[in-house]
Amino acid sequence: MDSRITTRTKAAASGTRLAILLTATGLLLSACGFHLRGNYEMPAGLTSVTLIVPDQSGALKKELELMLKRSGVSTDGGDTQLEVTREVLTKQTATVDSSAKAAEYTLLYAVDYRISQLDAKTEGPVQKLILRRGYQYDSTNIVGKSTEEETLVQEMRQDTANQIVRQLRSYTPATGTPAAEAAKTPASPPASAPATPATPAPAP
Repeated sequence: MDSRITTRTKAAASGTRLAILLTATGLLLSACGFHLRGNYEMPAGLTSVTLIVPDQSGALKKELELMLKRSGVSTDGGDTQLEVTREVLTKQTATVDSSAKAAEYTLLYAVDYRISQLDAKTEGPVQKLILRRGYQYDSTNIVGKSTEEETLVQEMRQDTANQIVRQLRSYTPATGTPAAEAAKTPASPPASAPATPATPAPAP
């Protein structure tokens, strides 16, 4: 009887120590700025966006919706618009074997998108992302290689969505500019002081 109680006590103590360790680890990672993929702190006021994605890019749209949701941003509509204008996946032969048959393929995944401010009635610049993945081809294992290719494509979509949402994190809804650029913008002179006229740069 005593041995069973002792065993249970040790197990409970071990579980408590594990919980404390996991909590401490989570706090440490958070303090270091670590976030789960797609879990970003968005600018104040950016709680919803208008998401526009071509019909044929449904898989990418799902990844974007998931990562935006993790970051506390809904896609129910908003003054900030995230638009995917192009998604292209191509497969190229990277190397061939002694029989001149494909031995390795390269996958190229390209996505164009832009972030705009609807209330400003202006479209943001188109930004481009290109991801590349390679894999060995085995004609004796067509099913396995097909599965590997699908997995790589899915990973590229996730990485692309992650990068787009990360870019959205630096977006300032009020001005339509990245937060880093907004921080560099000099403040306007006080109303009581006349503005100093700019000196034109010399012609090259």
